[in-house]
Amino acid sequence: MNINVPITQRVEILFWDFVINTLTKSEFVRHNLPRFYRLLEPRAVRQAMTWILCASAAGFVTGLVANLYLLTR
Repeated sequence: MNINVPITQRVEILFWDFVINTLTKSEFVRHNLPRFYRLLEPRAVRQAMTWILCASAAGFVTGLVANLYLLTR
């Protein structure tokens, strides 16, 4: 590697070298990457976001009710 290359470019090259090697040689990554991409499909994303929104709203309401209960005691 050239000594005059900025450290950010060196880190970037090392990062992409690691990623490319991992994507080509790792059986785990090659097996699970298509599954991960399926999660990003529009319908799957919409369904996951709906579940996340419901869980977040339930947590918010539970926290609010618990806080109000503790304040009125």
